Amino acid sequence: MIAEVDEALCRALARVLPKGTVVRLDPPKPTWQTEKPSQAIDLFLFNLAGDDRGAASGWEEVRDPSGRVLSRQDPPRRYRLSYLVTARAPKIAEEHELLDTALRALTDGESLPESCLPEALIETGLPLLVDLDPAGPGPLWTSLGMPARAAFVLTVSAPHRPPPDTELAPPAERIDLRHDAGFGRGGGTGGYQPGGAQPVNPAAEKRWQRVRSEVKP
Repeated sequence: MIAEVDEALCRALARVLPKGTVVRLDPPKPTWQTEKPSQAIDLFLFNLAGDDRGAASGWEEVRDPSGRVLSRQDPPRRYRLSYLVTARAPKIAEEHELLDTALRALTDGESLPESCLPEALIETGLPLLVDLDPAGPGPLWTSLGMPARAAFVLTVSAPHRPPPDTELAPPAERIDLRHDAGFGRGGGTGGYQPGGAQPVNPAAEKRWQRVRSEVKP
């Protein structure tokens, strides 16, 4: 799934970036300050977590024409991927232009166009949601050992459908219902079982006797 999201983001950027711009999946490096700058957009995946949006429970059953269950499909899940998006160019103004182009390409809509998605994501039948993290990079620059620079954090909500469960117990072909008239009366197979649990006998038959009582004055 991660590789498919990487590919979708790279496709969306490749359509709009100036000719000669490279899209990389590298983190920012402290050596950038001394290296000869190239024209590039970097997508650094720094966080991956579950996403509860649209979460469902239960499963769906896949049946054949006769109604027999062939498999059970768990509901789709979503995962949230966070990318730090930075730009490299010979001049700061050019970096800002690249960032602006990347920002528009990745966040103009609530989801990326289907034409940018690899086949595996299309087959889920669900959109690849994108949004701008309002918190921004924050302390991430300190963790990377770099001074802060122009950048934004893109959050992607990626769908995933677990594989169907086909290891199912075969359906019952016959149901055998039997009645033992001697059960509970000491006869047949329902009588006393040595060394085993004993059947519960029904209550003994009750007999009523009328009694005449006299009331003496």
